[in-house]
Amino acid sequence: MSAVTAANPKAGGVCPKAGTKKVYQGKTYTCLKSGKKLVWSKGVTVIAAPKPSVTPTPSPTPIPSVSASPTPTATATPTPSPSPTDSKSPNSSKTFEPVLAPTSFDNLYENRAGISHAAWGSVSETIKKNVDKSGAIEVLTGPNTKPYYDDYLKVKALISRAFPKQALPAKTLVIRYNYKDLGWAETTTRAKLTASEYEHLDRNEGGKLVTSNCDNSTANCRGSKQQTTQFGLSIILQGVENSLPLNDPTGTARFDSGMLEVHEYFHSLQRIPIMGKSNIWPHAWFREGGAEWAQNAIVNYDDFNAYRAFITADCTGSCARMTEADIKEFLTEAKENYLPQKFESWLNYSFGSKVVEALVAIKGHDILIDMYAEMGKGISFDAAFKNLFEVEWSYAIPILAKTIYANLNGK
Repeated sequence: MSAVTAANPKAGGVCPKAGTKKVYQGKTYTCLKSGKKLVWSKGVTVIAAPKPSVTPTPSPTPIPSVSASPTPTATATPTPSPSPTDSKSPNSSKTFEPVLAPTSFDNLYENRAGISHAAWGSVSETIKKNVDKSGAIEVLTGPNTKPYYDDYLKVKALISRAFPKQALPAKTLVIRYNYKDLGWAETTTRAKLTASEYEHLDRNEGGKLVTSNCDNSTANCRGSKQQTTQFGLSIILQGVENSLPLNDPTGTARFDSGMLEVHEYFHSLQRIPIMGKSNIWPHAWFREGGAEWAQNAIVNYDDFNAYRAFITADCTGSCARMTEADIKEFLTEAKENYLPQKFESWLNYSFGSKVVEALVAIKGHDILIDMYAEMGKGISFDAAFKNLFEVEWSYAIPILAKTIYANLNGK
């Protein structure tokens, strides 16, 4: 690796010669051409190259409600994106050069190849630097229920390490049940909550707080939800399917890797800075897309290939077929829980995750909670976005549409 005696490098700062590398404070910076300028890349921590993983191909499953955490989507062939690590692959002698990460909407499209690695790296590096500071958790499981993943303590610890600056629930109650244990789940939920807590949450779920996770026609419980009581208790009601979905690797991954558990616990973090402060919440694609993205990045924090494979396979079918005009319409028209009829509700999860990835690449993953804190001041999504990104949401939409469409189509 060549060394230079120029001033210490800074991401986006002017550098002397294309291809020049410099190690500073544990990171490698590379002089890259950006337009007509020579600028330093975002520093890359040298890590061992992740082991290649098989890219899953999902198959259709029921479309979820906004409050549930379901299993997606229609089948299509994922589009791979470039490998952005500068480490040598264990199965190849080729060395991959780092790509320039986006730092603003002005260079998001130009540096689109670096979006996935920048977003994933934000979580990966943070988890590795921090320790668990989360609160108490109580997990109750029905007598006939056997979860496919059974380590909530690990999930709780990883989320705490990923968001060390954010408030976490002081206590979390998890109730897991399959269809046979539906009666047990109802009784247990009532026993664990006060009458006013149960009545409040049940009213929010249309009188089906526990039962809405289950389908009577198939005698199966596929849904899960997170709610927070008016006294601050986080409760996760987790349905457990009778069997794992067949021929659906992404669906299986949700149930047996801890992704579902991360998704629901993450919702409790979103609620903390806004509950009781505002009746206007971020759009559904930001809420569910944020949890969808976080479940993948946190579970796969030490395996970039696995992270990239899942987010690619997650956005297939109607998600992968979205045109640039569709994306603009989606981001312009989707408001809170409203989604134009032409779009499937699952896009709040799968496509929302792709939008969130781009936002995280620019500002880091704390933005997923900071948006709630801003809106907790009683302002709109557009106003909160401008405060955090220093541009209008209307300015960002066409850039996001052009960038995401290009990445979905390998351009």
